[in-house]
Order: sequence, then C-alpha cells, then structure tokens
Amino acid sequence: MASPHLDLLAAALALCAAAPARAQPRAAPPPAGAPYAIVYAAPPAAIARAADPAGAGDAADAEVAALQAAAARRAERAGSLSGSFPARARLAALLPRITAEYRHEEQSNRVVGLQGSGEVDYLRVAPGNTFLLRATWDLGRLVAAPGELQAAAQDAARARRRDEAVARATRLHFERQRLRVRLVLAPPAEALARAELELEIARLGAELDAVTGGAGVAR
Repeated sequence: MASPHLDLLAAALALCAAAPARAQPRAAPPPAGAPYAIVYAAPPAAIARAADPAGAGDAADAEVAALQAAAARRAERAGSLSGSFPARARLAALLPRITAEYRHEEQSNRVVGLQGSGEVDYLRVAPGNTFLLRATWDLGRLVAAPGELQAAAQDAARARRRDEAVARATRLHFERQRLRVRLVLAPPAEALARAELELEIARLGAELDAVTGGAGVAR
C-alpha cells in the first residue's frame, strides 16, 4: 500500500511538469545607430537638424557666416593700412616743408690811397648774420599722391586674399561636416579605416582653425 505522502509528492511533481514555463522578459532592442552614437558624437549641426529641421537651416547659415567672417578678418590683418593711404597722402601734402638756414658773414674792406691832405691805409670790418625760414608746398600731390598706384594694387591683393580665405574656410567646413556625418551614420567596419577617417577630420579641423584664427575649434 502506497503512503499518502508519496502520492501527494508525485501529484505535485506532475503539476509542475505540466505547467507552461513563464516567458522571461526580453530586453528592449537598442535604437538604430546606438552603438555608433555612443562612441562617436554627432556634429552639432547634424543633431540640430534632426531635432528641429525647420530651425536648423538658420543655425547652419549662422555658423558658416561666422567662420567666413573670421577668415576674412584674419586675411585682412596683413596690409590693413594701405586702404587709408590716399587720404593720408593728400593730407600730408597740405603740410608745408620747412627749411631753416643760418649764415654768418665776415665782410671786410681795405682802403688804400690818398685822401685829403694825406695818405690813408685802413681796413673796414663789417660782420653780418642772416636767418632764413622757408616754407614750401607741393600742390601737385593733392591731385595724385606718389605711391597711390602701389596702394591700389595692395588693396586688390588684400581683397583677393580675403576672398580666397573665405572660400577655403567654407570648403574645409563642409568637408569636415561631411566626414563627421559619415562617421556617425556609416562608419567604416575596419578599425584602421575608422582611425584614418578620424585623423582626416582632425586635420581638417586644425586647418580650419588656422584659417579662421581659432574660430573653428568648437564647431
């Protein structure tokens, strides 16, 4: 005869075996691009464009305009005085040229001969001092100052350097942004290629920093 305790234990084991296993909760899948977003920071302009597409255009335009203005200021540092040369040259022509002169003369006359009832022989000394102060104007310099053509050529060269600096800063900025977006959205699978892409981004940033005088560091 079986023990009632053994019967109860067997029934409990049978119920446990027949009961369906509770499903374990599954972890939520990571968002698309999460591994890369954690490792690589997206460019500020790309983040702003994703968060607010309507206002991102104005922010990007302001960023580019700031970089272009910084590049233009840095390019204009050399030869910045030539722009005011014509006005300063004509103003200088209004100032007279002052010449001062001092002369000391020792004049002497000797008289020898007969005068009246006797013979005369004497020396007459007449010293003299002369002071001269002369002011002269060159009125032709009011019309065309010497060196005005050279100053105009320097102004044209400075404007050309400014335009080249602005174009270079714009090109470097968008090239760096393109590579940063590529690093976030489609990074290379190989570690070497990824490192080379990061070095290229760093090189573009350093060159942009040099062109803009430090304005591209935090962008």
